[in-house]
Amino acid sequence: MFNTIAKARLTFNKKLKMYKLVCAFNVTQRNVKTGALMFPVQKKCDFVSGDFAYEDLQKELALAEKVLRTNNIVFAD
Repeated sequence: MFNTIAKARLTFNKKLKMYKLVCAFNVTQRNVKTGALMFPVQKKCDFVSGDFAYEDLQKELALAEKVLRTNNIVFAD
């Protein structure tokens, strides 16, 4: 496996009460006001999962590691 670090974030859909995992390698810029990392639009991200319950987070992370071929997925602040 490659050792490239992918940044990840969880987005919550209030209407469905489900989560979505978004991973990208090209996350480098920070928001000037908040200091949070700025992710590209989901279309340009390297991995976007479907909607899932929070209990299935480990399964989605394992799938993301397999698809992205990396074992270094770090959640962004």
